[in-house]
Amino acid sequence: MERDFDEVELLPANLTVCSHEEEHWFRDNSRQIIQRFLVPFVVAVGVMGNLITILVLTRRRMSSSTNNYLSALAVADLLYLLFHFTLSLKHYPGMSAPDKIIYWTYRPYVLWLTDATNAASIWLTVSFTLERYIAVCHPLRGRMSCTESRARKVIVLVFVLCLLLTASTPFEHLVSVCLNSNGTKELYLAATTLAQNKHYRSFYFSFTTIVMIFIPIFLLGICNIFLVSAVHRSKSKRPDLTQDRGHSNYRQNQENKITLTLVMVVSLFIICQAPTAILLIYQIFVRNKPNSNAFNIELGLGNIFNFLVCVNSASNFILYCIMSDKYRRTLMMTLVPCLAKTKKSRTFSSLASFRNSTRHNHSTCS
Repeated sequence: MERDFDEVELLPANLTVCSHEEEHWFRDNSRQIIQRFLVPFVVAVGVMGNLITILVLTRRRMSSSTNNYLSALAVADLLYLLFHFTLSLKHYPGMSAPDKIIYWTYRPYVLWLTDATNAASIWLTVSFTLERYIAVCHPLRGRMSCTESRARKVIVLVFVLCLLLTASTPFEHLVSVCLNSNGTKELYLAATTLAQNKHYRSFYFSFTTIVMIFIPIFLLGICNIFLVSAVHRSKSKRPDLTQDRGHSNYRQNQENKITLTLVMVVSLFIICQAPTAILLIYQIFVRNKPNSNAFNIELGLGNIFNFLVCVNSASNFILYCIMSDKYRRTLMMTLVPCLAKTKKSRTFSSLASFRNSTRHNHSTCS
């Protein structure tokens, strides 16, 4: 889940003076470098990559239940990157001025949508991994359950549930005004009565940590092990290629490539999400005092770990280009339409050659 680690403390709304004590260098540098330099670059690359992915995976020739999930994941990642960038604007000069009241009024809702789209990305990743596990390890059951229709229903369910489960976020924040050390008014988000309720904070923190972090990482780790093992068994048992078995072996190779692509997507997800999970575990057992050295280091690490989530949302496009031949071909034919006619003619000529070759071999054997 997206955590706003830059908020030093959930402050009550009746505070009238801003606290601007000297921050730890690590927190300050990590925040400035990441939020004002790295985030805009990663968001620009990620938005472009996810738009291309949506364009490619929604083509008719790419239609499949897995690609439905990957298209939905690209939409969730695209929205997450845009909302994340909106949140990062807080760190630019002048953004706390009273004339930016519209930004601060809508910021709680952007926090909600950021959490919701991040959660959707997490559970869409879990969904297509579980589907792939069923299709690879239980193929008979997979033919019945791994359909495009079911995938679309799961996608809608994931988005709706993630929006509902994070819907309390806007009610945790209230726009307030404080005075800095120069006597200038600044806007900030104060904690509402709900956010200051110990029972609510304890329950919601535990719930989101378990449901949005630990359970998904556990499921993805287990499924990844089974998928890698299944691909390894498939390659080791594969018979020598022959003319008669060429089609089935080609199809198995393509299935293995799809599985390996998803394994790489999941592995990147775990690598980028695991640091946040570790930090959340630390926060369960250790509560540092605000503005202490340990607290500022924790905030600096939080900035870095949130950035890793951002990198994850922007990187799937690169994995698809590296791992999937069909994705690359469809991308080229989409961007350069004239290639589609050339590819089609080559396909027909190759098919004719294959049929003639097969017919010749059959007559020779007889």
